[in-house]
Amino acid sequence: MDKIAEPQLGMRFSMHGADFEVSFVARDMVRYSSSAGGQVHRMPYTAFIELQEQQTIVLSNTPGTTLTAHNAQVIMRKRRYVEDAILGLAFPAAKAELAEVIKVIAAEISDTAPPSVRSVTYWIRAFRQNGISGLAPRRNLGNRTMRIGVEIEQLISEAIDNQFLRREWRRGNAVFAQVVGRAAELGYCDAHRNKMKLVSMRTIQRRLKLLDPFEVTRAQQGGLAASKAARAAGRSTKAAAILSIVQMDTHILDVLVIDPDTGEVIGHPYLTTVLDVNTRCIIGIYCSLFPASATTALAALKDMLVRYGIPALIIPDNGVEFANSAFILLCDTLAITISPAQVRDPDGKAHIESFFRTLTLALIQSLPGTTFSNPSKRGDYDSTKNARFTLQQVTSFTQEWINEVYHKTVHTRTMRAPCVAWDEQAKAMPPMKLSADEVNALARRPYQRTISGGRVQYAGLQYYSHAFPTLEAQGHSKVTLLVDELNLHTVFVEDPTKKGDLILAESIDPEYTSDLTQFAHDEAMAIKKAMSESDRNKFGGNANAIALWRLYSRIQSESQVAKKWLRKLTNGAGRIQVARQSQRRIENPSSAIEPEQVAHEVQALSPSRRSPPPNADHSAWQSIPKFDAYDVE
Repeated sequence: MDKIAEPQLGMRFSMHGADFEVSFVARDMVRYSSSAGGQVHRMPYTAFIELQEQQTIVLSNTPGTTLTAHNAQVIMRKRRYVEDAILGLAFPAAKAELAEVIKVIAAEISDTAPPSVRSVTYWIRAFRQNGISGLAPRRNLGNRTMRIGVEIEQLISEAIDNQFLRREWRRGNAVFAQVVGRAAELGYCDAHRNKMKLVSMRTIQRRLKLLDPFEVTRAQQGGLAASKAARAAGRSTKAAAILSIVQMDTHILDVLVIDPDTGEVIGHPYLTTVLDVNTRCIIGIYCSLFPASATTALAALKDMLVRYGIPALIIPDNGVEFANSAFILLCDTLAITISPAQVRDPDGKAHIESFFRTLTLALIQSLPGTTFSNPSKRGDYDSTKNARFTLQQVTSFTQEWINEVYHKTVHTRTMRAPCVAWDEQAKAMPPMKLSADEVNALARRPYQRTISGGRVQYAGLQYYSHAFPTLEAQGHSKVTLLVDELNLHTVFVEDPTKKGDLILAESIDPEYTSDLTQFAHDEAMAIKKAMSESDRNKFGGNANAIALWRLYSRIQSESQVAKKWLRKLTNGAGRIQVARQSQRRIENPSSAIEPEQVAHEVQALSPSRRSPPPNADHSAWQSIPKFDAYDVE
């Protein structure tokens, strides 16, 4: 094992394949920055030493840092004495023989103040232990013993936190004033009863200079200013091979989508994308109506693992909370290193931000119902009125544009088409892919649950299996529940009698859990919790479904563009629903409505009777044969 080194300013090291540099060392904390991008991280001083012992942190070799212009003469002088003593004497520490060697060397190099035998003995020991670095002069660290009482030290720390590390403008005199004032209140200034020595203003100023500049800037100006001040213009991010570095981010698409049944506008879709830095290929996407979360990131990650392979380093959006999520568990299982980008720092994911700009200008803003990038560019264009595509259609458009246009166009930076660059490298070193079943099995979070009445419960949902009563009868009621955060419709239970065998359990409320994600369920439960007790009693078993409906209503109301409703088809009812209702009225002779009238209503719903959208270009409309566009007047 290599020698354990104390962290020092400017020390470079690698951890899990990523390169970092120590940017500040405090008494109990080490601040370090990534070499590519300059993201700021911190870890305890003891953790830095322990990671070296575990060889997780590998120090970079920096030759030539021991010998400098300031210490070269001192080191070479010591080395001359040490070298002659080791090479010329059988026992270099022998006093008489070593004294003679010192006289000879002093005469040869004209040393007017030759060292003593004891000094050369210390030099020989240091050289044998640490090599040439052991001969470097020790830094003048000064007196490190505590010369101030513990009580005064505590007052200084409190005063720095209360007076200096704050957004309001305070200086060292405010810190000094609080120390003196608090000492007087506590009786530390009474010379007759207490001989405790107070500090001077100069001592306070020296303490303030020892503070971490990053922490000072963050306390006084905010986290964003601190990140920019602590981050240098580092080298650009470069990936040596495919899947060595991938970037992940979520972007709000500048287009409104509609409900496929009612034609009502339901808001902006969110596109979570994974980009390979080496080839600029888009290797994973997930489009939904929900903002960035650990669930949407997991969906894009699963898409990448199945279609392209396992990456080495992933740079996700730092604004998403990944703690204790299936995303983290899956990355940990597959040994994928996670290095989040800085908050509100587009340079941390510059490649994927550039892709989003290209996608927006080339495709999204050309779709009917686009909201453009800002109101000035939108002008008097009515985005709500012109919206006519569903979420599935926008997703299909995006996938086809990525595969058929973006991947086959020469990239202006790499000067290669992304798909060609990927294919060439994939032939040389095929990436490791996973099957959909393997990903679904690995991407599940385990929970310990108890079977009761043939059911297990998770997050307010109940699941059943006819195998559960058998397990209960056998006394195996404690089971491990495996949950897929992207689909809460079913769960797996590990058979306690046969480890590795899984039992499928279905939801007792299939209508609510159909295509239900963990994020949507959490939001729906938050809305349900906010309901009044009378509402929950009124809704009863439908409380979950109504809460989910309220969630989608809130998504629509919080859209960043105009919230006007599109004129509803069939007076707000869906085409399929009205057709079925009309059919039931025809079949029900007791209906008060005449069958001729109902038939007329059903006929009005026929696509052939629907009038085309205003100002529609039929030739352009027919030029997109692969997509079933949905027109609304």
